[in-house]
Amino acid sequence: MSRHVWWAFASSRLALIATGYVVLTVFPAHPVESWQGIVFPGNNWIDGWVRWDSMWYEAIVNNQPRFLPTGHSTANFFPLYSFVSWIVALPMRSFLDHERAFYIGGLIVSSVSFLLGLKAVHRVASQLAGAEVAVRAVWLIAVFPFSFFLTAVYADAFYFCLAAWSLAFAYAGRWPLACALASMAAMTRIPGLALFPAIALEHLRQHDFDPRSLKKQWPSLIILAAGPLLIAGYHEWRYGDPLAFLHARQQGWNRASGLAALQRDFNYFFQGSVFGCGSVGECLREFESTRNVLGYWYVALIPLSIASVVYASRTLGVGLTVWALTSIGMGLVNGLDGTGRFTAVLFPAFIGLAVLLRSRAAFLAVCAAFVPFLLLFFAQFARWKQVL
Repeated sequence: MSRHVWWAFASSRLALIATGYVVLTVFPAHPVESWQGIVFPGNNWIDGWVRWDSMWYEAIVNNQPRFLPTGHSTANFFPLYSFVSWIVALPMRSFLDHERAFYIGGLIVSSVSFLLGLKAVHRVASQLAGAEVAVRAVWLIAVFPFSFFLTAVYADAFYFCLAAWSLAFAYAGRWPLACALASMAAMTRIPGLALFPAIALEHLRQHDFDPRSLKKQWPSLIILAAGPLLIAGYHEWRYGDPLAFLHARQQGWNRASGLAALQRDFNYFFQGSVFGCGSVGECLREFESTRNVLGYWYVALIPLSIASVVYASRTLGVGLTVWALTSIGMGLVNGLDGTGRFTAVLFPAFIGLAVLLRSRAAFLAVCAAFVPFLLLFFAQFARWKQVL
């Protein structure tokens, strides 16, 4: 594994761990809802990584979860990350209760997945654009303002790893592995389905766009179809509806979609003023200023991500380009909320940005601009503020 991958991973994660400890020590977390809780009280080194969706992933493997609001369904969360974290947590149950063991297992799965995902990005980017672009892409992902989600007890790092290696194997022509990982990605997050057309188009590209070439890959296509079928079966078994994840979002979670979702989120993020606080401490204690900053980031990320992918499309190739653009489109259906963490996994956009930043000075300037926002957003996330 490249030393640049290790350095980008280790330095960014250590900075976040230190930030979480300092912030939670100086500004202790005060959950605003009755269902929110502190999983590791007194341990500010790791407690800030277990927030919001973390509780929902734990609830998938726990029949009596402590930290959940009433009237909502776990059907909105695909189960593979929870299952893997539960398995990893099994040895820790000898000295931790099941709940805390799961969260430690989730942190391990997320951290290892992020590291392995960075390795896949480095490999793909090296092949497509050269070693220098690969190094820049890895660092840009590691210091991206929302990359803390790729270590928290969220499914994003696991999905990032599966997607990156799936596409890496597709570009290498290893179709059974590519399809197996894409199938697993589709059991981790809904956007995993965007890998399906990406892999198919990459296969066609490598075979002069001859549709008959796909017939020879029928075992791989069966593997690819297994993921959605298993997810449908899981939701039918657990919730009595193979499409329960769609209904849970629109009904149980009261989430709009399309233009209504974009309008609602826009109004939410741009309430108040960025300069509504009088000091740094006040800005950290309150959330209004951070909420506004998040709004500007979310609105900017959508066109910038699209532009980066389109700019580098010839370098990226059809597979990476289609996956990234399709994923962005799928994310827009649900509004602006979560745009940061959805973008964090779209490594083709970071490869495109790395291609654009040919100057070392420009690259360092972008990284330097990223870091303060990374630390700010994680600090607010750790304090149970709505950085989702």
